Amino acid sequence: MPKTAKVMCIWLIWLLVLAFPAWTCAAEFSATMSTQGADTPGTQGKIYVKGNKMRLEFSHGHVAHISIMQPDKQLVWMLMPAEKIYMEMPMTPQTKGKMLELPKDKARTKLLGTETVNGYAADKYETVEQVNGQTSKQYMWVAKKLGIPIKMTSLDGAFSMEYQNIQEGGVPDALFEVPAGYQKMTMPAGMPMK
Repeated sequence: MPKTAKVMCIWLIWLLVLAFPAWTCAAEFSATMSTQGADTPGTQGKIYVKGNKMRLEFSHGHVAHISIMQPDKQLVWMLMPAEKIYMEMPMTPQTKGKMLELPKDKARTKLLGTETVNGYAADKYETVEQVNGQTSKQYMWVAKKLGIPIKMTSLDGAFSMEYQNIQEGGVPDALFEVPAGYQKMTMPAGMPMK
């Protein structure tokens, strides 16, 4: 498999594992995002949010990647700065993800109380999801001021995610567009679009 296709495959897997939250508020902030998996090394990246738009930057080895979610255009752009190329994917429910959303079914969500997480008052929830026929339980901390989860841990310790060093405001609109000079590429052969 060519290096670019291999990196893209890893990137898409990583993107789907993180699973974007569904933004329903007018939050505007940037933060460091840390993830940890039981069988994967911890990853750190940068997240920018402005309304319902999101930009995620991370590195795999020494290779930088950027993903931009544009719900208004129903698109996700995946940029590879070293090559100045990008891919465009339609936004689907799978792309938006459900992992960091509170389940819509109230029977699967239990409010446990309020705690302070990284300086934010956050409602702590226990959630139950069915993933590939298995029951998965998580704790989620939803920042009241931002209206989004800023921390999540699975009860079995298999996965955790947290936003740290949250800086409110000052996120430029240009961060949510493909920079000038980038060339659009097509999905490598054999890779699914979802």
